[in-house]
Amino acid sequence: MTSTKGILHEIKKTIYFVERDFRVLMSYRLAFIMMFSSIFFNLIYLVFFGSMFGDATPTVLKPYGGDYISYILVGSVGWGFMWSIAGATSTSLRNEMMLGTLESLVLTGTSITTVMISYMLFGALFGLISIALIIGVGIALLGVSALSGATLATAALFALSVVMMGGLGMVFGGLTMWVKNVGRAFPLFQNFSMIFAGVYFPLAVIPASIRWVAKVLPFYYVIEGIRLSLIPDKMPLAWHYAVVTGVFSAVMISLGLISVRVGFDRARKEGTLTFY
Repeated sequence: MTSTKGILHEIKKTIYFVERDFRVLMSYRLAFIMMFSSIFFNLIYLVFFGSMFGDATPTVLKPYGGDYISYILVGSVGWGFMWSIAGATSTSLRNEMMLGTLESLVLTGTSITTVMISYMLFGALFGLISIALIIGVGIALLGVSALSGATLATAALFALSVVMMGGLGMVFGGLTMWVKNVGRAFPLFQNFSMIFAGVYFPLAVIPASIRWVAKVLPFYYVIEGIRLSLIPDKMPLAWHYAVVTGVFSAVMISLGLISVRVGFDRARKEGTLTFY
């Protein structure tokens, strides 16, 4: 009974943390508006770029229906959702350390795991808002509805990516507690991964000699799986990508929890939880 009450108590804490983060986010309304404006303009830029090709259908896009606008909309939805989770999980922990509130949270008896899961859920909810914005732009301005044919496989891939990207954010969060400053490691890894994830262009345009890199990164399987899940005759292959994503999710969340625990224990021993 005590164990059950303890779990329910931690779940309540998670809800409170998520509510707190949204209150903080909405308190800086100009920053909130500018954040979503940047998503909008980046998307429009890519759409205009693709319009230079006119009605021509690039050969590499034929397996995906041949529509470049739909291609980048789906890629933007998947990529934005994933990295909003990883970014929130990693950045929020860094902010807690800079503000000196992480140690106070831990002193209340709150598990560091609960704190990290709260960040992960906040990132997922924020990512859903981003998806709504991108789809809204697609419908209102471009006449294209991304994810209009979403299936159970699509939902499974999004759900698994929450766990996977939360784990990745925890890895960087643990490193932050360990070394205090990871510099540009996070955005550098993000930019590098985007090349091989098939977000704005298919893997086929990358030189064959380095395509193998995409196959060892989890992001490719999520983006490609989401695209295939929207094509009825590609559904079995989409589920294959979902299974692979599930394996990556299990590995990443395990590494993330280990990273956070090791980094937290070291920072606590060194007395640097409130020092950045």
